[in-house]
Amino acid sequence: MKFKIYLSLLLIFAVLSSVAQKNAIESITENDLKAHLEFIASDYLQGRDFNTEIPGLEITAEYLKAHCRKMGLKPGADDFFQPVEMISVKPDMENTVFQLIGENNKVAYKNNDIFSLGNSSGNDTVTGSIVFAGYGWYNDDTKYNDTEGLDIKGKIVVVMTRNLEIATGKSDEENSINTEMRKMTRALMGGAKALILVSDPMNPEPDWIGSVKKYATGGRLQLKGSTGGPTMPIKLIFATEELADEIVKESGKTLAELQKEINDSGSPKSFEIKNYIAKIQLINKTEPSSGKNVVGLIEGSDPVLKNECVVFTAHYDHLGVSSDGEIYNGADDNGTGTTALLEIADAFMHLKKKPKRSIVFVWVTAEEKGLIGSDYYSQHPVFPLENTLADINIDMIGRSAEKEPEKGTDLDKSLAGPNGIYIVSGKQSSDLTKISNKVCEELNLVPSDDLTEQFLTRSDYYHFYKHGIPILGVSTGLHEDYHRTTDEVDKIDYTKMKRVTQYAFLVADKIANQKKRIVVDNPVSGN
Repeated sequence: MKFKIYLSLLLIFAVLSSVAQKNAIESITENDLKAHLEFIASDYLQGRDFNTEIPGLEITAEYLKAHCRKMGLKPGADDFFQPVEMISVKPDMENTVFQLIGENNKVAYKNNDIFSLGNSSGNDTVTGSIVFAGYGWYNDDTKYNDTEGLDIKGKIVVVMTRNLEIATGKSDEENSINTEMRKMTRALMGGAKALILVSDPMNPEPDWIGSVKKYATGGRLQLKGSTGGPTMPIKLIFATEELADEIVKESGKTLAELQKEINDSGSPKSFEIKNYIAKIQLINKTEPSSGKNVVGLIEGSDPVLKNECVVFTAHYDHLGVSSDGEIYNGADDNGTGTTALLEIADAFMHLKKKPKRSIVFVWVTAEEKGLIGSDYYSQHPVFPLENTLADINIDMIGRSAEKEPEKGTDLDKSLAGPNGIYIVSGKQSSDLTKISNKVCEELNLVPSDDLTEQFLTRSDYYHFYKHGIPILGVSTGLHEDYHRTTDEVDKIDYTKMKRVTQYAFLVADKIANQKKRIVVDNPVSGN
């Protein structure tokens, strides 16, 4: 008789738990997601970046804190804010200078209108012979080669933007930073000291260098006390057509005339500058900067297991305002992840009995500056990392393609279809994979790990992964509006966003309520 009563109680408990979970999931609605996102991705917040005219990033942090308090989350840091002390490194444009040095070490030409990408936090001086290498391009099919027969080892190489095919209309490819990075790679492999990139005179849209300049001269952030991470192994410097004309003057031609000759003949016109060497001084200035992670938590209901946790992360910063005043609203990147965490927290607060283990919500800052906020949290966690069972990171979950992408599709066109979901995972835990797959099946979502190989180090989950903590990096993939001012709320698929948000809630709920912590049976090497 007692056994039957016990079974009945277990059944009642299971039914009540199921009903409670269903109510929690149903609290995640498209309307709530939309209401949050329309504010977070509004023009008013000016792209949620540092040092904008309206402090949109700080306003977003206050908005998140207010909702944490309203929902009843406990502060995971002092008044929900975890200060992140950083260093701002900006080029000193007045003292950054290019010089042509002639006989007797005499300065023949001087120009301050240069800037560089990827340098160290300190100051650099680059001195060397100069070569002009046309577009700096090589075509595997035609064997066109701007550096053929040209010794660039230890030299400073000057090249134009685009390439012969684009400039002569034989290719419909648009100029992009990827094209220029390929030139940098070739120069690096050839042993060059520096690559000077100049907008080619026939370029109908030279303004893209302006956006690069805004990014480069706006400075970068790094954690206080850190080395700032790796720098480029070659100096990448951007300069003006005027400067290039001075460099190639001994040829008797201007840069525009040399480009016309190259285009008309279809042959390189590269040569070494004999009368001058270049001296380039890259000067930086540093000053303190700060940001804040927003941290709230739900304490677990089990007196012992509450000392373990599942962490949710999403970055709430974005790219600010373009050089011509357009706003990068970042609706998908990462307004969707920021909003999803609010709804997941609210769903957990709808549960009368909270999960056995604690749930930590971390809205991290400065992801776009180099995963800085998550790096700081991993060094100063609310719960010790050894008590952190998993990190579920949500970044860009608001878009859908009409159909699933085919295998081998370019990453920048990898947007998932109606039921697709990308899950970046180091596969450290077979338990976590099973839980994730089971929830996907329940919600009719089709998981893919196609982004794992190239994205494992590119979002905030990385700082958990490197410490051996199992991760799930949740996304619906990249699209043509990624990091553009066209990433707006009117393109969000709220139905898909809701389903992915519910997926993340269910996975965390299962992890947090298991009797035993998920096993790490494929640990990261070295951990």
